[in-house]
Amino acid sequence: MDSVRIPTATYRLQFSPNFGFAGAQAILPYLADLGITDLYASPIFLTRRGSMHGYDIVDPNRLNPELGTEADFTALTDELRRCGMRWLQDIVPNHMAYDAQNTMLMDVIENGPSSAYAGYFDIDWNHPYESIRGKVLAPFLGQFYSESLESGDIQLRYNETGLSVSYFDFSLPLAIESYIKVFARELNVVKRKLGTSHGDFIKLLGVLYTLKNIPAIEEGCERPDQVLFVKGMLWELYTTNEEIRKWLDDIVVRLNGIKGQPETFSALDQLLSEQRFRLSFWKVAAEEINYRRFFNINELISLRVEDDEIFRNTHRLIFKLIEENTVQGLRIDHIDGLYDPAGYLDRIRKKNPEMYVTVEKILAFDEELPAHWRCREPPAMIFLTGSTEFSATP
Repeated sequence: MDSVRIPTATYRLQFSPNFGFAGAQAILPYLADLGITDLYASPIFLTRRGSMHGYDIVDPNRLNPELGTEADFTALTDELRRCGMRWLQDIVPNHMAYDAQNTMLMDVIENGPSSAYAGYFDIDWNHPYESIRGKVLAPFLGQFYSESLESGDIQLRYNETGLSVSYFDFSLPLAIESYIKVFARELNVVKRKLGTSHGDFIKLLGVLYTLKNIPAIEEGCERPDQVLFVKGMLWELYTTNEEIRKWLDDIVVRLNGIKGQPETFSALDQLLSEQRFRLSFWKVAAEEINYRRFFNINELISLRVEDDEIFRNTHRLIFKLIEENTVQGLRIDHIDGLYDPAGYLDRIRKKNPEMYVTVEKILAFDEELPAHWRCREPPAMIFLTGSTEFSATP
């Protein structure tokens, strides 16, 4: 432990859209005059838009542009070195945001257990409840599903990314297999408008043919290319042909039903039943949850970083910052939420045995820190609300 540099005095900065890299750079001389040796930074990675805390991460390998540019970040870290200070970075290995901006999770929602990222998230695909077997529960409705549907709060949308279903500002993508049931509806309408020999109608038929024959994920690598082709061609037709745009907009409007007429929502209900997610009242998660959350927060879905590939792929940026000596220490958020905290610490240590590492662990009054975590209390303890920081031994 003697070779590990232990911070003498840390100062925590809570980054947000209102206080970014430039704001932090401006106060560094003041902090240096106070005798601060280490800047303790809240998470700086890409979060869902507008996050005020940084723990709802959607991509751990990108800096959050709401905090500033890469040039702003470089200017901040350069100034930190000039002030003789170091950087202690808060990281969040346990979970990510359950949000449309989380592209890995949305790939799972769109493609189910066969997604390339399905193993990244701690999801029980073989849940005993048949209603969520092979699906991911989406417990974000403010009332029961039927009430939300018939009130018109659940809406089908179409844009450049494809078909999705939205509930206010929350949205989820539809499976590509469902597109044929949407785009094949009332095909005669656009056929009469354009005629069978119109180039755009022929392209539309080609898209429908591709949709009918799109391979299953298990059948090889052609599927992603075909999905991109279908989505790209549909968007091109939608944005360049007025008749196709009107035809598709009318389909979406009719599928979304009419408030006060429950029977008009049956087609949308059927479409939703075929997806790889199940929308539900948020309270349903108390009994039917089939993914591991951060405590009982439905909006935070847990990661399986005990898998070596997932560990590497979700830590690329932080390891790069460590190798460049931009970051000299880590604070690991809620390490006890991980499947193997001790193993996680070992893998972190392999990247830099001399690095100062702290972990957050909430202890009961009669609980001791697990000895096999190889952790001990540092000379000066850092207190946060409801938690204590500990330094990991090398």
